[in-house]
Amino acid sequence: MLAAGTVLLLAGPAALTGCAPSSLAPTGPDPLEPPARRAEADAALAHEVSQMAAQVHPALAATARAFSEDRMTHATALRAELHRARPGSATARPPAVPPPAVPPASAVAAAPDVPAARTALTQAARAAQAEAAALVVTLPGYRAALLASVAACCSCHLALLS
Repeated sequence: MLAAGTVLLLAGPAALTGCAPSSLAPTGPDPLEPPARRAEADAALAHEVSQMAAQVHPALAATARAFSEDRMTHATALRAELHRARPGSATARPPAVPPPAVPPASAVAAAPDVPAARTALTQAARAAQAEAAALVVTLPGYRAALLASVAACCSCHLALLS
């Protein structure tokens, strides 16, 4: 009886709950993947706006450049967390180099003028802020804090773009 108690004590939690370390691995799509993709797209958009506005509107170019840098930082941090959570996943791997600065076809290509470029950046910042804020309450600890930081940064950029 003492031996059975020892075996149960040592193997108890896994035996009683049916949990094995391999069953604790996350399944399904990671909720940080969409914000990471959005951050990469926003960085590319803002880079394109900064290039377009450099000669005609230096203040917007500087704001766009700062937004691009911050969004690339967000993308890098989100990709690092994705890689930490799922090291074998191809989508979670941190990029070796930043993605090329190719803007989404809808934003800058359709609107090369300064007001439209500012509007495109404002919409991108607002969408990123809303997406991150909505996910904060669904995620634990560090991940929630990471997205709260993203939401706060995007809110600051919204204020700068207003």
